[in-house]
Amino acid sequence: MTGAVLRRADAAGVATLRLARPESRNALNTGLLRRLSDELDAVADDPGVRALILCGEGAVFCAGADLKEFRGVAGERGALRRIRLVSQVVGRLRNLEQPTVCAVSGAAFGAGWGLALACDLTYAAADATFSLPELPAGLRLPPAILHRLAEVVGPVRAAEIAYSGDAYTADQALAWGWVGRVLPDSASAEKRAREVAGALARAPGTPTVHAKQVLRPRAGGLLTPPPEYTWNEEPSQ
Repeated sequence: MTGAVLRRADAAGVATLRLARPESRNALNTGLLRRLSDELDAVADDPGVRALILCGEGAVFCAGADLKEFRGVAGERGALRRIRLVSQVVGRLRNLEQPTVCAVSGAAFGAGWGLALACDLTYAAADATFSLPELPAGLRLPPAILHRLAEVVGPVRAAEIAYSGDAYTADQALAWGWVGRVLPDSASAEKRAREVAGALARAPGTPTVHAKQVLRPRAGGLLTPPPEYTWNEEPSQ
Protein backbone atom coordinates (compact mmCIF):
# COMPACT_ATOMS: atom_id res chain seq x y z
CA MET A 1 0.00 0.00 0.00
CA THR A 2 1.34 3.43 -0.93
CA GLY A 3 0.45 6.86 0.35
CA ALA A 4 0.19 7.78 4.00
CA VAL A 5 -0.20 4.70 6.17
CA LEU A 6 -1.54 5.19 9.67
CA ARG A 7 -0.93 2.36 12.09
CA ARG A 8 -3.52 2.65 14.80
CA ALA A 9 -2.52 3.26 18.38
CA ASP A 10 -0.72 0.43 20.15
CA ALA A 11 -1.37 -0.58 23.75
CA ALA A 12 0.49 2.49 25.00
CA GLY A 13 -1.52 4.82 22.76
CA VAL A 14 1.22 5.49 20.18
CA ALA A 15 0.10 5.75 16.55
CA THR A 16 2.53 5.76 13.61
CA LEU A 17 1.98 7.75 10.42
CA ARG A 18 4.36 6.62 7.71
CA LEU A 19 4.93 8.26 4.33
CA ALA A 20 4.87 5.33 1.94
CA ARG A 21 5.85 6.27 -1.62
CA PRO A 22 9.41 4.88 -1.52
CA GLU A 23 9.52 4.54 -5.30
CA SER A 24 9.23 8.37 -5.44
CA ARG A 25 11.38 9.07 -2.37
CA ASN A 26 8.12 9.71 -0.50
CA ALA A 27 7.49 12.86 -2.56
CA LEU A 28 4.25 14.62 -1.69
CA ASN A 29 1.69 14.57 -4.48
CA THR A 30 -1.92 15.70 -4.14
CA GLY A 31 -3.15 12.22 -3.27
CA LEU A 32 -0.59 11.77 -0.50
CA LEU A 33 -1.28 15.24 0.92
CA ARG A 34 -5.02 14.58 1.03
CA ARG A 35 -4.43 11.21 2.64
CA LEU A 36 -2.19 12.85 5.24
CA SER A 37 -4.88 15.42 5.95
CA ASP A 38 -7.49 12.69 6.44
CA GLU A 39 -5.24 10.62 8.69
CA LEU A 40 -4.34 13.64 10.82
CA ASP A 41 -8.03 14.38 11.25
CA ALA A 42 -8.51 10.77 12.36
CA VAL A 43 -5.70 11.13 14.91
CA ALA A 44 -7.16 14.38 16.23
CA ASP A 45 -10.55 12.71 16.76
CA ASP A 46 -9.23 9.50 18.34
CA PRO A 47 -9.01 9.65 22.16
CA GLY A 48 -7.01 6.42 22.08
CA VAL A 49 -4.07 8.15 20.37
CA ARG A 50 -1.86 9.75 23.02
CA ALA A 51 1.23 10.34 20.86
CA LEU A 52 2.03 10.25 17.13
CA ILE A 53 5.21 9.20 15.32
CA LEU A 54 5.85 10.50 11.79
CA CYS A 55 8.42 8.69 9.65
CA GLY A 56 9.14 7.67 6.07
CA GLU A 57 9.29 4.32 4.30
CA GLY A 58 12.72 3.42 2.97
CA ALA A 59 15.99 5.33 3.02
CA VAL A 60 14.51 8.81 2.49
CA PHE A 61 12.10 10.61 4.79
CA CYS A 62 10.60 12.88 2.12
CA ALA A 63 12.05 14.47 -1.02
CA GLY A 64 9.52 17.31 -0.87
CA ALA A 65 6.71 18.12 -3.27
CA ASP A 66 6.26 15.86 -6.26
CA LEU A 67 7.69 18.24 -8.86
CA LYS A 68 6.45 16.14 -11.78
CA GLU A 69 2.91 16.80 -10.63
CA PHE A 70 3.40 20.38 -9.41
CA ARG A 71 5.13 21.53 -12.59
CA GLY A 72 2.38 19.96 -14.64
CA VAL A 73 -0.28 22.05 -12.93
CA ALA A 74 -1.97 24.44 -15.33
CA GLY A 75 -1.77 28.07 -14.27
CA GLU A 76 -0.81 29.96 -11.16
CA ARG A 77 -4.16 29.36 -9.51
CA GLY A 78 -3.66 25.60 -9.61
CA ALA A 79 -0.16 25.94 -8.19
CA LEU A 80 -1.46 28.10 -5.34
CA ARG A 81 -4.11 25.51 -4.52
CA ARG A 82 -1.40 22.91 -4.01
CA ILE A 83 0.72 25.29 -1.94
CA ARG A 84 -2.34 25.97 0.20
CA LEU A 85 -2.86 22.22 0.63
CA VAL A 86 0.72 21.78 1.85
CA SER A 87 0.25 24.62 4.35
CA GLN A 88 -3.00 23.13 5.59
CA VAL A 89 -1.40 19.73 6.22
CA VAL A 90 1.56 21.32 8.02
CA GLY A 91 -0.87 23.37 10.10
CA ARG A 92 -2.98 20.33 11.01
CA LEU A 93 0.11 18.45 12.15
CA ARG A 94 1.42 21.40 14.14
CA ASN A 95 -1.95 21.98 15.83
CA LEU A 96 -2.58 18.40 16.98
CA GLU A 97 -3.27 18.21 20.69
CA GLN A 98 -1.24 15.00 21.00
CA PRO A 99 2.57 15.23 21.14
CA THR A 100 4.23 14.46 17.81
CA VAL A 101 7.66 12.92 17.26
CA CYS A 102 9.40 12.70 13.87
CA ALA A 103 12.21 10.37 12.75
CA VAL A 104 14.18 11.61 9.73
CA SER A 105 16.70 9.74 7.61
CA GLY A 106 18.06 10.74 4.23
CA ALA A 107 16.51 13.76 2.57
CA ALA A 108 13.99 16.04 4.24
CA PHE A 109 13.50 18.60 1.49
CA GLY A 110 10.94 21.32 0.96
CA ALA A 111 7.51 20.30 2.18
CA GLY A 112 9.05 17.18 3.70
CA TRP A 113 11.18 19.32 5.96
CA GLY A 114 8.03 21.31 6.70
CA LEU A 115 6.36 18.18 8.06
CA ALA A 116 9.34 17.50 10.33
CA LEU A 117 9.35 21.10 11.55
CA ALA A 118 5.67 20.82 12.40
CA CYS A 119 6.37 18.03 14.89
CA ASP A 120 7.18 18.76 18.53
CA LEU A 121 10.37 16.68 18.45
CA THR A 122 12.56 15.46 15.60
CA TYR A 123 15.30 12.84 15.77
CA ALA A 124 17.67 12.61 12.81
CA ALA A 125 19.81 9.81 11.46
CA ALA A 126 23.42 10.79 10.76
CA ASP A 127 22.72 10.74 7.00
CA ALA A 128 19.79 13.18 7.25
CA THR A 129 19.94 16.24 4.99
CA PHE A 130 17.63 19.25 5.20
CA SER A 131 16.97 21.82 2.48
CA LEU A 132 14.39 24.29 1.17
CA PRO A 133 15.35 24.44 -2.52
CA GLU A 134 12.19 26.16 -3.76
CA LEU A 135 13.08 29.87 -3.90
CA PRO A 136 16.33 29.50 -5.88
CA ALA A 137 14.37 27.29 -8.30
CA GLY A 138 11.71 29.98 -8.77
CA LEU A 139 9.02 28.15 -6.79
CA ARG A 140 6.87 29.47 -3.95
CA LEU A 141 7.38 28.22 -0.42
CA PRO A 142 4.25 27.34 1.57
CA PRO A 143 3.85 30.05 4.24
CA ALA A 144 3.30 27.53 7.03
CA ILE A 145 6.83 26.21 6.49
CA LEU A 146 8.41 29.67 6.55
CA HIS A 147 6.45 30.60 9.65
CA ARG A 148 7.43 27.47 11.55
CA LEU A 149 11.07 27.72 10.46
CA ALA A 150 11.24 31.29 11.77
CA GLU A 151 9.75 30.10 15.07
CA VAL A 152 12.47 27.49 15.42
CA VAL A 153 15.62 29.30 14.25
CA GLY A 154 14.61 32.97 14.21
CA PRO A 155 13.76 35.14 11.19
CA VAL A 156 17.36 35.93 10.18
CA ARG A 157 18.49 32.31 10.01
CA ALA A 158 15.18 31.36 8.41
CA ALA A 159 15.85 33.90 5.67
CA GLU A 160 19.37 32.50 5.15
CA ILE A 161 17.99 28.97 4.84
CA ALA A 162 15.09 29.88 2.54
CA TYR A 163 16.89 32.34 0.26
CA SER A 164 20.02 30.25 -0.22
CA GLY A 165 18.41 26.86 -0.76
CA ASP A 166 21.50 25.32 0.85
CA ALA A 167 21.49 21.78 2.25
CA TYR A 168 22.23 21.21 5.94
CA THR A 169 23.61 18.11 7.61
CA ALA A 170 22.16 16.43 10.68
CA ASP A 171 24.94 17.91 12.82
CA GLN A 172 24.15 21.40 11.54
CA ALA A 173 20.47 20.78 12.26
CA LEU A 174 21.36 19.85 15.83
CA ALA A 175 23.53 22.94 16.25
CA TRP A 176 20.79 25.23 14.90
CA GLY A 177 18.13 23.59 17.01
CA TRP A 178 15.60 21.95 14.72
CA VAL A 179 16.45 18.39 15.76
CA GLY A 180 16.75 17.10 19.30
CA ARG A 181 19.39 14.44 18.75
CA VAL A 182 21.43 12.82 15.97
CA LEU A 183 21.46 9.00 15.90
CA PRO A 184 23.78 6.67 13.96
CA ASP A 185 21.22 5.42 11.42
CA SER A 186 17.54 5.38 10.47
CA ALA A 187 16.70 2.42 12.71
CA SER A 188 18.24 4.19 15.70
CA ALA A 189 16.38 7.42 14.93
CA GLU A 190 13.04 5.63 14.68
CA LYS A 191 13.80 3.62 17.83
CA ARG A 192 14.50 6.83 19.74
CA ALA A 193 11.32 8.41 18.40
CA ARG A 194 9.35 5.36 19.51
CA GLU A 195 10.90 5.42 23.00
CA VAL A 196 10.08 9.09 23.51
CA ALA A 197 6.58 8.78 22.05
CA GLY A 198 5.92 5.79 24.32
CA ALA A 199 7.04 7.73 27.38
CA LEU A 200 4.83 10.66 26.42
CA ALA A 201 1.86 8.36 25.80
CA ARG A 202 2.25 6.68 29.19
CA ALA A 203 2.50 9.98 31.06
CA PRO A 204 -0.68 11.60 32.45
CA GLY A 205 -2.28 13.36 29.52
CA THR A 206 -3.29 16.73 30.91
CA PRO A 207 0.18 17.93 31.99
CA THR A 208 1.63 16.91 28.63
CA VAL A 209 -1.07 18.80 26.74
CA HIS A 210 -0.51 21.86 28.93
CA ALA A 211 3.25 21.68 28.35
CA LYS A 212 2.71 21.51 24.59
CA GLN A 213 0.46 24.55 24.72
CA VAL A 214 3.07 26.51 26.67
CA LEU A 215 5.92 25.45 24.37
CA ARG A 216 4.00 26.31 21.21
CA PRO A 217 4.90 29.89 20.24
CA ARG A 218 2.04 32.34 20.29
CA ALA A 219 1.28 34.00 16.97
CA GLY A 220 2.16 37.66 17.03
CA GLY A 221 4.39 40.38 15.64
CA LEU A 222 6.48 39.53 12.63
CA LEU A 223 5.73 35.82 13.00
CA THR A 224 1.95 36.09 12.61
CA PRO A 225 1.00 33.41 10.05
CA PRO A 226 -1.76 33.68 7.50
CA PRO A 227 -5.09 32.44 8.98
CA GLU A 228 -5.01 28.69 9.52
CA TYR A 229 -1.58 28.51 7.86
CA THR A 230 -3.12 29.05 4.43
CA TRP A 231 -2.00 31.16 1.50
CA ASN A 232 -4.39 34.09 1.15
CA GLU A 233 -2.98 35.61 -2.00
CA GLU A 234 -5.09 35.19 -5.10
CA PRO A 235 -3.31 35.18 -8.44
CA SER A 236 -3.79 38.24 -10.59
CA GLN A 237 -6.39 38.02 -13.30
